[in-house]
Amino acid sequence: MPAAASAKPAAPSRLLQWALRRQGRDVLPLKLAARRIYILPTSAGWTFALLLLVMFLAGMNYGNGLALLFTFWLAGFAVVAMVQTQRVLAGLTVHQAIAEPAHAGGQVRLSLHVSGTRAAPQDLLLGERGQAVQGLPAGGEEADGVLLRLELPAPRRGRWQAPPLRLASCAPFGLFQAWTWLAPGITTLVYPAAAGTRPVPETIGNGTGQARHVQGQDELAWLRDFREGDSPRQVAWKAYARGQPLLVREYHGEGAHRHEFDFDALAGLGVEERLSQLTRWILDADERGESWVLRLPGAAPLAGRGEEHRARCLARLALYGLPP
Repeated sequence: MPAAASAKPAAPSRLLQWALRRQGRDVLPLKLAARRIYILPTSAGWTFALLLLVMFLAGMNYGNGLALLFTFWLAGFAVVAMVQTQRVLAGLTVHQAIAEPAHAGGQVRLSLHVSGTRAAPQDLLLGERGQAVQGLPAGGEEADGVLLRLELPAPRRGRWQAPPLRLASCAPFGLFQAWTWLAPGITTLVYPAAAGTRPVPETIGNGTGQARHVQGQDELAWLRDFREGDSPRQVAWKAYARGQPLLVREYHGEGAHRHEFDFDALAGLGVEERLSQLTRWILDADERGESWVLRLPGAAPLAGRGEEHRARCLARLALYGLPP
């Protein structure tokens, strides 16, 4: 009995791997060919088949030609229903697949835009194996298609890749279900969970416009994102040559107060707890419209404010300590 129970989930997994090897790698936009669409009767379909069998046996037993004629007519209808269900997915085009970043322990929101289907949006089901959600009419620039949205778990921070997705439909009669597997390689980042109870660090900088001098020069405080109008002399060209984005050197006394979020300053916490606390501080500071500088071991400090700066800092936290 235990051996049989453990073998149950293995069989669908082997069938899925076989299907993915058979159809090859998916590259969007993708037009579904008939060879990659699979079809089986639904529970209603099996009940319908059993009814046909009973009618056929009764007609043969009593020699009732009218009953046999009606049975064959219903069997022909079932064949037509099977072809129509398969045609719902055959020729469908998958244009775009997008996964939004999420925080660890939350849900990644995945969107799939498809067109060319003969079914209503609610007749398309997108899911991961057993889970499935209905489609919605696409809006905006994609008004001619169907928008499928799905939420998938994001258990840990780092790079996230979507599992194989199951696109299915039972339209138009519900006697058969046709499905196909999609593996377009959708990726995104999962940020650390926003958690922690430590107070936000005090702001740094004197806010008076007076620079601090070390041996006759301003003291380098941090690197911030490049903004239009910055002097090329202040650009950190060495960091840019190493593959980092365009950053600008900023010195003490050049701007208003900023928070300093330092990984090394969170003594007594583990790595994941420190990353979660930094994430909490960044989200709170961004919500209040404040500026901050993020310091992580082995990386140049990042200073700035706004949505782009928040995304860059969260991406650095998500990938901290992970292999490239």
